Amino acid sequence: MKFRAVMNDGINIKEFLNVISTFSRMQKNLIINVQPGKLILQIESEAYDGQYLWCEIDASLRDGFFSEYIMDGIDSEHNQIYMTCLAASFLRALSYVRNNPVDYIKLKLIKTHMPCLAVEMSATISNDQDVLTPKIQHAIPITVVPRSEWNQYEIPHEVEYDLSIAMPSAKSLRTLLDKKKNLAPTVTLYATLNDELSLVVETEVVTVASHYRNLKCVPARKPTGGHEPQDQPTNLSEASCRVDTKKLATLFETINFYDMIMTANLRHEQALNIRFDMRQNAFVNYILPATNFE
Repeated sequence: MKFRAVMNDGINIKEFLNVISTFSRMQKNLIINVQPGKLILQIESEAYDGQYLWCEIDASLRDGFFSEYIMDGIDSEHNQIYMTCLAASFLRALSYVRNNPVDYIKLKLIKTHMPCLAVEMSATISNDQDVLTPKIQHAIPITVVPRSEWNQYEIPHEVEYDLSIAMPSAKSLRTLLDKKKNLAPTVTLYATLNDELSLVVETEVVTVASHYRNLKCVPARKPTGGHEPQDQPTNLSEASCRVDTKKLATLFETINFYDMIMTANLRHEQALNIRFDMRQNAFVNYILPATNFE
């Protein structure tokens, strides 16, 4: 097995740091799935009963997110690598780039006394006399997941949703959810084909609703399979989903991507999916199941 990837675009490096930072707030273990054409980062979802968070980065374009991307999986039939590490360890390895520019970041699978993911970066330091370019290196211990356990980390790519609606700014939602998480354990999102999105929390004494208008809402396309000519839209004019307020708020507390487009997909009374489309063919997907607890 081998894996090597290089990032040398400053914004892409910051985006990558933001992804790892967000994931470390949600769960301690990070799963890294290396495929020939893409890199997938995800949190362990086994204990969360339908909650999924993952980032998919297109690695097929040399002028895309990665300037270099080489991998060789466990064998020709299963040309993938699954590895796990502590998200906090990965975040510490990248922490230098939070406030300092670097020329590149290189990720490489290595084996010393144990399997590790090496993180290397080149910094430029200037003073009155010299310009230095020291290399900063970290080795993150990883566990290579055997083929027999890959099915534990399968991501629900083909989920049927009813309505898809554009979302307001992350800053607006962050402020709103920060207030609502202290009012009630759940928040209900309502989307309508009138291009409206509402977030509602209910307590025994008060109902607080926040409304956003003039957001584009369309019927979501359902994956049909079989021999039907095209995906069929749902026939609902509105959809809602009640989810855990603190889990949703935690996501928006850390999300801070450049040029992102946010979309909410609702499966009526069953699941909420928020997709963050970033630059250079990368996106983050977050699925929260509907909850009924009081």
